[in-house]
Amino acid sequence: MNVSFRRLVRVYIAILAVTTVLVTTMAAFFQIRGFNTTLQQNRNLVMSRVADTVDRYQNITTDFASQLTTSSADVANVDMFFHHSLADYANYAIDQSQSTGQYFFLPNEAQTVMIRNPEIQTMRIQLQNSELTYLVTTENKGGDLRKEKHDISGLTMTAALINPLTLASTGTLSFTFNPQIIKQDLRQIHVNDHVQALVISDTNRLLLHYVDRSVTHSESQTIAQAVSKGQIDDLVRSGKYMTLTEPISGGYTLYVLVNRSAHMNQLVSIVFPIVAVGLLLLLLFVTSFLLTFRRYQAQLRNMIKKMHQIGSGDLGERLSGNGSDDDLNVLANGVNDMLVAINRYVYEIYQLKIAQQEAHMKALQAQINPHFMYNTLEYIRMAALDAGERDLAQVVFSFASLLRNNTDQRPIATLGDELKFVEKYIYLYQVRFPQRLAYQITIDSGLTKLVLPRFSLQPLVENYFVHGVDFAREDNAIAIVAKQVGQRVQIDVVNNGKSLTDKELEQINQRVVAPISGEPDSIGLQNVYARLVQYLGDSVSLTLHRNEYNGITTTVAFRVSNGRSGEENDTNHPGG
Repeated sequence: MNVSFRRLVRVYIAILAVTTVLVTTMAAFFQIRGFNTTLQQNRNLVMSRVADTVDRYQNITTDFASQLTTSSADVANVDMFFHHSLADYANYAIDQSQSTGQYFFLPNEAQTVMIRNPEIQTMRIQLQNSELTYLVTTENKGGDLRKEKHDISGLTMTAALINPLTLASTGTLSFTFNPQIIKQDLRQIHVNDHVQALVISDTNRLLLHYVDRSVTHSESQTIAQAVSKGQIDDLVRSGKYMTLTEPISGGYTLYVLVNRSAHMNQLVSIVFPIVAVGLLLLLLFVTSFLLTFRRYQAQLRNMIKKMHQIGSGDLGERLSGNGSDDDLNVLANGVNDMLVAINRYVYEIYQLKIAQQEAHMKALQAQINPHFMYNTLEYIRMAALDAGERDLAQVVFSFASLLRNNTDQRPIATLGDELKFVEKYIYLYQVRFPQRLAYQITIDSGLTKLVLPRFSLQPLVENYFVHGVDFAREDNAIAIVAKQVGQRVQIDVVNNGKSLTDKELEQINQRVVAPISGEPDSIGLQNVYARLVQYLGDSVSLTLHRNEYNGITTTVAFRVSNGRSGEENDTNHPGG
């Protein structure tokens, strides 16, 4: 007992452990997959935001450069601004507007573009034929000319000033944009997955370096130094970072980097609590399981001891319980009640056993005849096959099947089995009259498993062979069609045999649905209808009517309450 119980406990503990591990593994898997999916989405979103913003900033720069050099007059206007005093330039702009119809004053244009684009911090215009730089800032939107050695840095976009006549570059326009605007936009994505976004020019100039809150200063400095030394691609190829790369407008390249080591640490921090909770739950389950079954073990050991005594013949022994309503005490009380009943009725049970043996013998004797006939028919069938008489063997097999079906005591059968039985019945007639009888059975495939009372269709077919067939003719035919019509099942038994008058059909149809009085005929239409109604309900109808073949069609229809499913593919059983 102890060995079996311990083995059972081990099995249950193993099942608990496997279940807990599977649930924990699935939870960790889905958490990791969700985390990685979110990270991928955030990386793509960072890349999309940065690329769109840089593209927009470059378009602003290019559009304003084109505006400054729309015509040769505009190019001359900008050149005049650089090489003359502001008063002379103002008079020149007025004179030019009178001749061209457009007033172009560079400080006004600069102020307008700065106001329309508040993200611009600084604008610079440098001409190739001048040492001066036109500098415009957010504090001085009108700008001024000054000598400045400017090295491009920060989020600065440049565009060449092209003379529309010569297509030669006359200078350079640059806008320096406020990087905090785009960084603030990226922080709203709530990315804290060691993500860094870099915008780098083809000369390894770092235009933008965004780091999320989880990136350390030393880590960001490592990336910045790699860019300044032109080693960013080497760093990417080292495998330390998961990288997305995309070329964007202006000849720049966008990198989105995620520290692979930090990412793995994050995954561990996600999985560890799940594993810890899983182990804790497993410990609680196993502990509670062992505590619960320890009490059961003691009670079961006592019950087994008592059962051995009872099995040895001591029917006066009783199982003890602890007074609770658990399963073992219910079992003990049940066994005790059973023992009381055994002691009280031992003599009666002994007598019943003798009577049962006698009844069993009679049942065996009653089975000798049908089993003897089955075995004999099977012997005849095998002998016919050995002699090459396959048709005779088929006849014997069909007859044996009918005999076996007739002795089957089950009250119900499927529609498919009923039609197989009917087919064998018709087949035996066809063997006798091979050139004078044809038949066909058609059933929707979804109806084969429909359950009916046994012998629901054979009497309908038998009526034809008893009353309708004429074997003096050579065109006798019968067909059975089972199909679904809306919410009802319809079974038609169609023949071209002897017809009936309208009065005869009316009398038969009335008699079929009338209540049965006296001993019913086991194979009559009235009995078939009564059994179908008892099994299927009041939706059943059984009617006879003349058909287009000058014969009689018997139709059985009823509604199936639980419906049926499946395709309406017909299964045909032709014969003759």
